[in-house]
Amino acid sequence: MVAPGEKEPYLRFERMPFLVGVLGVSDAVKALTGEALHEGDEAMKLGLKMAAFMKMLCEEGDKNQRQKFILEQDPAESTGYRFAKMDLIQFPGKAKEIVHGDIKNGDVYYTNSTHLDVDAQIDPVERIFKEGLFHPLIDGGNITHIWLGEHQPPGESLANLVKKSFFESQTNQVAFSPEFTLCRKCGKVGRGLKKSCRFCGSRKVDGITRITGYYTFTSSWNKGKLGELRDRKRLKIKRGRKNG
Repeated sequence: MVAPGEKEPYLRFERMPFLVGVLGVSDAVKALTGEALHEGDEAMKLGLKMAAFMKMLCEEGDKNQRQKFILEQDPAESTGYRFAKMDLIQFPGKAKEIVHGDIKNGDVYYTNSTHLDVDAQIDPVERIFKEGLFHPLIDGGNITHIWLGEHQPPGESLANLVKKSFFESQTNQVAFSPEFTLCRKCGKVGRGLKKSCRFCGSRKVDGITRITGYYTFTSSWNKGKLGELRDRKRLKIKRGRKNG
């Protein structure tokens, strides 16, 4: 379509970037090696090779298709849940060894993009450094999540962790994500995800926390994301530890 009085189409596809999302790299690596990204050096190397190969395909697409393709960290609010369910139907034997969550309850999911497993038993510094290795390969936005739960770390500890991340890691963005409970009766908000209001005792409550890159009510989440929420390792950052 050409706009009135214009010689070129209003919508120019050659100037539009197309995002290519990455999902479940840690799970793919585990299926191939038996280890998730955080569990071994060889697993991490394979994950980085996968990301580098996908980046190369995007760059080749730029040349061959005359369009710009950008690799991104797919937030996968619903895709991780949907793909896990599909694989359990089509490949039940292998998928049961790889998917996360409770298979009996159906709250299953794959790990988002190039992130480490949400329940990985590692400290925040290690998570930031390892996930940061992928960030130079992904141009469509990167983030590393530090799940805090109801923990309120001291400002100096957060400042030390941010400084260490900025100067010593390759990570582009770190998000510190606390959790809250909103009471639908008294309207007050308390720290942490609770089954009842800490102020009035009402059980008419809703959780608020980060689903991926933004905050929302947990009552709107699908079963896969709720399974991930239960699995998240809440990281405690202690006072006086400069390494997080």
